[in-house]
Amino acid sequence: MFSTTAPTDPLGISVLADAARSAVQQLGGGAEIASVIVRLLADDAHARSTATEALGPLQLFIEPHGTEIILRLHDFGEPLSGPPSVVLSLVDIGLATGAIGGTDGAGNVSIVRIPFDDHHVLMDHSELEVLAEDSPHTDAPVTIRSIDASDAAALTRCIYRCYGWTYPVADLYYHERVASAIASGKRMGEVAVDEHGEVVAHWGAVFVTEGVVETGGTVTDPRFRRRGFADQLGERLLARIEDAGVHGRLREPVLTHPATQKIALREGATVVGLLLNATEPIQQIGITDGVQTHRPSLSQMYSPLLPLEQATIWVPSAYEPIVRHVVGNSSWPREFGHVHTITDLRPNSTISSSYDSSLHCGSVTVDAIGLDLIDSIDETLEQLRRAGAEVITVFLPANDPALAAIGAGLDELALGYCSFIPAYGPLGDALTLQWLRDPDIDVSDWIFADEQVENLARLVVDQARDVGSRGVRERRRLARRQSLLATQPDVTAEGD
Repeated sequence: MFSTTAPTDPLGISVLADAARSAVQQLGGGAEIASVIVRLLADDAHARSTATEALGPLQLFIEPHGTEIILRLHDFGEPLSGPPSVVLSLVDIGLATGAIGGTDGAGNVSIVRIPFDDHHVLMDHSELEVLAEDSPHTDAPVTIRSIDASDAAALTRCIYRCYGWTYPVADLYYHERVASAIASGKRMGEVAVDEHGEVVAHWGAVFVTEGVVETGGTVTDPRFRRRGFADQLGERLLARIEDAGVHGRLREPVLTHPATQKIALREGATVVGLLLNATEPIQQIGITDGVQTHRPSLSQMYSPLLPLEQATIWVPSAYEPIVRHVVGNSSWPREFGHVHTITDLRPNSTISSSYDSSLHCGSVTVDAIGLDLIDSIDETLEQLRRAGAEVITVFLPANDPALAAIGAGLDELALGYCSFIPAYGPLGDALTLQWLRDPDIDVSDWIFADEQVENLARLVVDQARDVGSRGVRERRRLARRQSLLATQPDVTAEGD
């Protein structure tokens, strides 16, 4: 890791920019773009440093991480809730792969990821073909084992043979990204491998926060189906994640087909929400008629792998009916707190945000609630909207009594219910909300596993449409009012 410190002034900023150029050049990355990004981050930190206080130093850390280089800048200026807008613009046009901004308790932290060349190298499909669903079955021997980083290329080939270029998780077509995630421990999985070393079935998991994984990527080569590989891999994966100390499991079954919904429900999962307009339009072979014309949505389901401890949750009134619906369909020991007078509340919220340009999705996390919660979230939402976000998810600490009171106006920011996830890492029970650029959700191709999924879907969609259109309704109401007033006789003039 490379690190250096410089004063928070124009000379120090230039020193950091030059240092970033040199360090990233030695790593083999984009030296000039790294220099520009560090200068922009440092300029923003300088602008947030007050003239009445001694300026703390800027601390720059640079390190390679798989297929990316991580640029991390620490500053001691005014609190940060997200990356500077100009940096988000660079992410949106692909010069950086992601950006995060927030506080860490000691100061502000800005993190930007820039890609190595191999980050963008697609799998080689020149000698592969997409297999038909009715391909003849084979009884060729296979070995079932845990996935290794060396299996990454074979996994991408398996994905292509099954789905062509239509698989919704785009990273699984980039073998170096997959290998990096496996090597770092972020991704784990179980595979069935044939005698030639080709992956013919897979079930994986990705850590999303401390103690919680999202499982998926379940795929079986059509020639090897009806041999029970999915069940075997699923059982092995569950045992591995339990051994790793994971206490919660998330799944995101598609809404265009009920099969994966049914599997999750059969295994005891509770449907906790919907990720509306979650990804770029895709084609699902055998399901959709070509590429979808709209952003598809996903269901979200949760299973506790260890008994949940008793907890009380405080939810703003706009979202409480939906959360009660979710909790009521579970066996989780959760009680709803009642709003009382909130005293000794901190003035400032602690907020961080990130942006993913490949999905045009933003994410906001509120680690601590302060009196400025509404304003801080609104400002962060606007920043992400300007960057090009189509969807923004907001994570809130539902075990904080202040949420019900201070968060009472969040629906007026066009934030609708997304999900409720118990024991979601350091956040505790998480209430997640979502802002949609287009709240007119297309549900024409949705198929539900049962009434439990359908009923929650209706509640979430109805609220998303309502909060998303309030601004339009209010603008039109005011415009009609002005129009009516303008056509009324001028009573004062007639009296004269």
